[in-house]
Amino acid sequence: MAGFVAFDFETANERRGSPCSFGYAVVDCGEIRDAGSFLIRPPEFRFAGFNVSLHGIRPEMCLSAPEWPEALPRLVSIIGDRLAVAHFASFDLGVIRDTCLEVDLPWPSLRVACTRAISRMVWPELGSYSLPDVVRAAGLDEFQHHDAAADARSAAAIALTAVAIRRAADLDDLLRSLPLYPATLSPDTYVAGSGAGHIHHVPRAASLGAVVDPLHPFFGRKVAFTGGLWSMPREQAWQAVVDVGGRPVTSVSKLTDFVVVGGEFHGLLAGHEFSSKLEKALALRREGRPLELLDEHDFLSVLRGGA
Repeated sequence: MAGFVAFDFETANERRGSPCSFGYAVVDCGEIRDAGSFLIRPPEFRFAGFNVSLHGIRPEMCLSAPEWPEALPRLVSIIGDRLAVAHFASFDLGVIRDTCLEVDLPWPSLRVACTRAISRMVWPELGSYSLPDVVRAAGLDEFQHHDAAADARSAAAIALTAVAIRRAADLDDLLRSLPLYPATLSPDTYVAGSGAGHIHHVPRAASLGAVVDPLHPFFGRKVAFTGGLWSMPREQAWQAVVDVGGRPVTSVSKLTDFVVVGGEFHGLLAGHEFSSKLEKALALRREGRPLELLDEHDFLSVLRGGA
C-alpha cells in the first residue's frame, strides 16, 4: 500500500492565516509509523479566547516557536511528495495559502485529499461529518479533539479504515473508485478537490504585452479585495493589478496596502455588517496602519493611473 501523510492545523484566532500548531501522522505500508506536532508562532501574534478554549494553546507557549518561514519548510519536508489528507482539507490548505500570502512566501506544491469528503461517500448515513462523529462511526479509538497530532492521527485512521471497507489497494485507488479528486496546490494555483473543479488562480506574471510602470500607485503594493465587483470578475481584477506591477493578496494583514471594497456581498456572518476582510482593514486603520480603502470607482481610477 502506498504511503500518505495526514495533517492538521490549529489557529490562534478566527483568521486562517494564524497557525499556532501543526500535527501530522505518517502512514507507511498500511500503518501509522510516525506522528507528532510542533508549535508555530503566528504572523499576527493574537490569540482569541474561543480558539484557546478549543485547543488550549496559550500565547506564551508560542513565544519562541518557529515563525512561518521556518515552519513551512519543516512541514513540507514531513509531507514530501506523498499524497496528504486532512479532515476538511479546504480549511487546512487555506491556512497554508493565507499564511504564505501574509508573509509573502510562495505556496508549496501539495496534493491533499479530504477525509470529510471520503467519509460522506463511505458512511452516507451519518447526519454529521465532524471528525469526532466520523471517528465513532468508523469504530476508532477516542481522541483529544483539537490536539493537532491527535486530529492528524484520527484523519489517517479514517482514511485507512475507508480503504479497508472499500477493499481498495491504497488511498489513491480509493479516491479513484469513489470518485473523488485531491486538491492541488502549487506556487500560484489552487485547484479545489472532491471533484469541484474550481480553480483559484492568483496570478504572478503580467499579461503578454502589459507595460509595468514603476510609478504606478499599485506598483510593488499589496492589494486585497472583498465583495464582488460589478465591472469584472475577481480573477480579472487580480490580473489587472499584476499588469501594473502590483501584488494581489487573498487576505488582509498589516502588510496590506490597499483593500478594494466591492458592492456585492454574499454570506456575511450572522450579526456582522461587514465582511471579515473589511472588519480587519477597519481595525488596522484604527491602529494607525497606512492602509487605504477603495470602492470600485476609486479602484478603476487608480488602475488607470489616477492618484
